Amino acid sequence: MEWNDSSYHAAMACEHVGPPELIEMAERHLRDASIAEDEWPGRKFRWSENVAAGTWASVTLEVERRGDRWIVTRIDRSAESIAESAAGFHAL
Repeated sequence: MEWNDSSYHAAMACEHVGPPELIEMAERHLRDASIAEDEWPGRKFRWSENVAAGTWASVTLEVERRGDRWIVTRIDRSAESIAESAAGFHAL
């Protein structure tokens, strides 16, 4: 029998924004603001949302640009909802 890892790494759909979507939002934000890529390092962004169904009431993600890579610096899943003013995309 050969090793087949595809059955162990099946993509699981999330009911909330994940790191790839937050990174896409961050890059779009930076490009729309005409910020050159060499000025991206050190920039941080957050996405927070209340989740309608599932295990958690809210999710918060943060990413930071370090060199030429995005690093996920925070994943917070909470049983408590967040205030609407804290929800959405934010440059930190």
